[in-house]
Amino acid sequence: MLRHGHQLNRSICRQYRRSGTQAVWPCAVQFRRQSTEVKPTHDVAILGGGITGLASAYYLARELPNSRITVYEASDRIGGWLSSKRVPVKDGTILFEAGPRTLRPASNGVLSARMMQELDLAKDAIFPQKTSPAAQNRYVYYPDHLVRMPHPAFGFAENAWSLLTEPVFSGTPWAAAQEIFREARDQGVQDESVGDFFSRRLSRNTVDRILSAVLHGIYAGDAWQLSAKSLFSGPWRDEATAGSIFAGMLKSRADGPELTRREADFLQVMKSYNWDPLLRATLKDTTAFTFKDGLQMLVDKLARHLVEKGNVEFRTSTPVTSIVASENRNNVTVNAEDATQSGTYTHVISALSPGHLNQVARKLEDTATTILVPSIPTVTVMTVNLYFRTPDLHPPGFGYLIPQATPFENNPERALGVVFDTAYSPSPKDLDLNNWQVNDVDQLKQAREQGQLINVNDFAWYNMPHQPNKQDDVPERGTKLTVMLGGHWWNGWPSFPDEKEGLALARSVLQRHLNISEEPEAWQVNIQKDCIPQYTVGHESRLKSAHNNIWREYKGRLRVAGNWMAGVGVNDCLRSAWDVVQSLRSGMDGTGLEHVGTTDFVRLKPVRPGQQSDK
Repeated sequence: MLRHGHQLNRSICRQYRRSGTQAVWPCAVQFRRQSTEVKPTHDVAILGGGITGLASAYYLARELPNSRITVYEASDRIGGWLSSKRVPVKDGTILFEAGPRTLRPASNGVLSARMMQELDLAKDAIFPQKTSPAAQNRYVYYPDHLVRMPHPAFGFAENAWSLLTEPVFSGTPWAAAQEIFREARDQGVQDESVGDFFSRRLSRNTVDRILSAVLHGIYAGDAWQLSAKSLFSGPWRDEATAGSIFAGMLKSRADGPELTRREADFLQVMKSYNWDPLLRATLKDTTAFTFKDGLQMLVDKLARHLVEKGNVEFRTSTPVTSIVASENRNNVTVNAEDATQSGTYTHVISALSPGHLNQVARKLEDTATTILVPSIPTVTVMTVNLYFRTPDLHPPGFGYLIPQATPFENNPERALGVVFDTAYSPSPKDLDLNNWQVNDVDQLKQAREQGQLINVNDFAWYNMPHQPNKQDDVPERGTKLTVMLGGHWWNGWPSFPDEKEGLALARSVLQRHLNISEEPEAWQVNIQKDCIPQYTVGHESRLKSAHNNIWREYKGRLRVAGNWMAGVGVNDCLRSAWDVVQSLRSGMDGTGLEHVGTTDFVRLKPVRPGQQSDK
């Protein structure tokens, strides 16, 4: 079994060692390029070097170029859960993602798409087309086989047959038809679980067999514990204001979608962005993107960019022990385990988990821990990457999720789902010039200059006429998969499977569900402890308490960002970092949570047939 790889962070280390600078990356590093002696407008410490902390530093350096920024990271690497590794096989290398593997350009994803353009990463990107199996084919496993979810591209007859015959959809079409006639909840209900909400509006089968699978893929969580108000705020509000989800949808179609003013302002700012025409056209025809060396490329490019800015200092292998506000709340002292790395700053942005933040929060008068954020539970997820020499061992598509209602005997491993990684990783034949719609280099150059897309089977390329990107460096593509295990199924477990046990569990899942008995040529087991916060019932109330506590103790000098507030994905982390920096730039008082529970809504103009959308 081959399990070797390297952290792409180390390429930065080698780069600066070769150039003779003082950086030693990713070991304990304190590096700031010499900058002009200008008094900084803001002296900001960022706690945490994951994607949220890096994005916070990036937006600070852009929006407040005269600021001074110090990033504290306890471990010897940056990037957090984003980790891409290459493993050798007999005829090349295979790329494995330990954490997230693709980014979506929609909604908050516009920030990652912008960052891709600004960091000149589009030339290294891979864009599966909307017509590709990765975009159209998504499955659930219930009760003992894969079921393809309905999609507009399949046609009415195929979708209708599936809805009427597959047990996973039992009762759901009829429940959806009746939803508008169901009585709305009592106005006194402040929150309820996703399961309770949608079983009232639709049916229990819909929750247990379909929706729980979706939540497994995003939150690795329990539909009967997660908050409907926080995870499905639109339908939750529609029931209260319009009487039903369907009535709310009709109203949005007629009068325009209802958004918070904060969200509408964000859309307006994003709308005015100066997009590269070809990148914009490429993004329009894709549902997700990644990079030839994985999402770690985003981390490494961000780090290089920030070091080159000259006003950003990274302090890795530097755990923070406490943060203490001054008596007059004019600054905050960050105390590090290595006292020589401690410092006092005008502002602190915490990209730490709530539990970690509570551990380092201190009052000036004593050393007792201050509970800033009420307890937000987390789950642990194990991902197992496997590469098989034989191609096409799974049906075409992105992968499948396993709902809570799947019988135990068909999922005793407590798997959450399986991702078909080869779906978004082009094969050598996808890169063959003979398969291109335009195969003359001069025509390719002309097409690029005119902003035209060049389709190569199921992928679009921004970097024409250069060699298109691929992740796996092998002559012929095999089958690459990632099995996801654990999540809420492991709540309360005193210990988790080790590497050997994790591999055995993953192979057992693939044997039962996909009939794959082949020995994997390469594999990697990744355990991510406490990696996904759970927005359980009452989540919004806890965030409001956190806002009040942080404001009381730090009066705007401490602000928070991360995946525990308004979305657990990479794009949501970018958005929370962007919001915090925007409030700092505008001089607004805040904590990063000041928007929680807002009731200031506006409606956007609806897009009529034949009109162009503002999005």
